Amino acid sequence: MKSKMTDLKRLALDVYQGKNIMFNNVTGEDALRNMLTEAVGGEFNYKNFRENKYRVFSIVEEALDITLGTVITTQFDNLAEVRNVALGDQISFKVEDNSLFRVARIASGTNDIRRQKLLNKRFTIETDKYAVKIYEELDMFIAGRIDWASMVNRVAQSFANFMGVKIYEAIAKAYTSLNATYGVSGTYDEDALFDIVQHVEAKSGKTAVIYGTKKALRKVSKEMNLSENMRDQLNKVGYITTVSGTQLYLLPQAHKVGTDEFFVDDNMLLILPQNEKIVKVVVEGEATMIETSDAGDRNDQQMEYQIQKMFGIGVLQSAVYGIYKMD
Repeated sequence: MKSKMTDLKRLALDVYQGKNIMFNNVTGEDALRNMLTEAVGGEFNYKNFRENKYRVFSIVEEALDITLGTVITTQFDNLAEVRNVALGDQISFKVEDNSLFRVARIASGTNDIRRQKLLNKRFTIETDKYAVKIYEELDMFIAGRIDWASMVNRVAQSFANFMGVKIYEAIAKAYTSLNATYGVSGTYDEDALFDIVQHVEAKSGKTAVIYGTKKALRKVSKEMNLSENMRDQLNKVGYITTVSGTQLYLLPQAHKVGTDEFFVDDNMLLILPQNEKIVKVVVEGEATMIETSDAGDRNDQQMEYQIQKMFGIGVLQSAVYGIYKMD
């Protein structure tokens, strides 16, 4: 689903990306605030907001959609294919069958050989609805002190962080479906790692690459006999980017929301064919902002809003990849 890039979407995207832009002779951040002010009739106060809040909601929804789409495609580009579909639509992903055909010896002058079919498959991903609930004090609305641009970016980052958790959880759970050749655990051993690398390359017909957090890649790097240049690289970036001709790529680490707990396993190495995106993400429909509590509905006069998105995440079980869990 491709939507038209409106002025608002382009503006929201530029603001999120930190571009130093001018729009209608003001900065991007001020231009967003001006759009919201215009939506409520020219002056942002509680009464005007109450009368025109659905116009504000529409601006927030549109800005969030373009910002969130950019965040998830940027942060997870190496691992995930992200597809946007209209509400109610389903998309099927094609899984290529990379198996080689058996070659048979036949007698001269005959065509007697068993036929072999291409076994490409398709699968769909179910979506679920997820939401972020935010609130603010009535006095902040009355004073016009709500930084909507910052709020949109924080909500987008919150959804992206949650989706990141789901992506890595899906990868971790996929380990149990791998056979002993592609799902290996134990004390780190370079030969064991490169057995998986060679199996992935042999089965996919592509060059394999290795993904891991900085700590996981550092474990691999520390076991190598390092030259002076390699030690310098290890000191500068935290890991060696090439091991025995195989590229190493960083999986960004992050905290679980509200905790200091990491959500990416620092003992996991993911071995993939280069440019293979084994995770599929479907984002369905547009963001929806709804009011769950207006001032006066609660004793504390807080105003609550819920922002909803629908998405689903899946890992290609029939794709070629390996996971090495290090003790």
